[in-house]
Amino acid sequence: MLKKIRIVLIETSHSGNIGSTARAMKTMGLSRLYLVSPKQGIDEQAFALSAGAEDILRNTVIVDNFVQAVADCSLVIGASARLRHLQHSILEPHQCAIHALQQAQVGEVAIVFGRERIGLTNDELLKCHYHLNIPANPEYSSLNLAMAVQLICYELRMVWLQQQKKYENQNLSIVNKENAYPDFAELEYFLQRTENLYTSLGFIQNQGVMQKLRRLYQRAAVEKNELNILQGMLSRVEDLAHGKK
Repeated sequence: MLKKIRIVLIETSHSGNIGSTARAMKTMGLSRLYLVSPKQGIDEQAFALSAGAEDILRNTVIVDNFVQAVADCSLVIGASARLRHLQHSILEPHQCAIHALQQAQVGEVAIVFGRERIGLTNDELLKCHYHLNIPANPEYSSLNLAMAVQLICYELRMVWLQQQKKYENQNLSIVNKENAYPDFAELEYFLQRTENLYTSLGFIQNQGVMQKLRRLYQRAAVEKNELNILQGMLSRVEDLAHGKK
């Protein structure tokens, strides 16, 4: 399941942080690192600070934007220190690990960390199913990027070890529901189609409505067959809107 979980870094400013992140990941058994438009590439400093995790750096996937990094994921968790508008979807590290490993049984999972200075944008946060917050000391909550990644990877490993022990003791196997849930790109297509249709019909007149609908569908954890039904419903409404019987 750990192989189904990727760490995504957005527009990293310092290559040393990339190397330190790779080291943090490898110590806890994670191996898949994605970089979105890094300001500095993987250089000698990154390899030096990886301290033996060169294989993760060599296999790092570099993409141009957030959507490309998570397009095939059925669960996207974005790390954020901003709490004001995210109360409905906040996870602490242990909860994040539980959710991630549960979803890793059936699909790809991304845990996304933002820019060192400003974190994730509002638009990026909106596209995440859940938001990860590390409840650090409010009087000194400064965690560098690799520290934050290390903490989350540790929680993932601890939950994974507990699950392995449970399966061994009870002689259980994970039910294979591969591809039971739509990936990020499929859900985004449905949401964009929904917005276009109901905007044209005059139902959606501001972004607030679409944001609430997005949260509703993300919270519902819609399965692929359910999404197909919703797509069919949209098609029928589109037909009627265009005068087709």
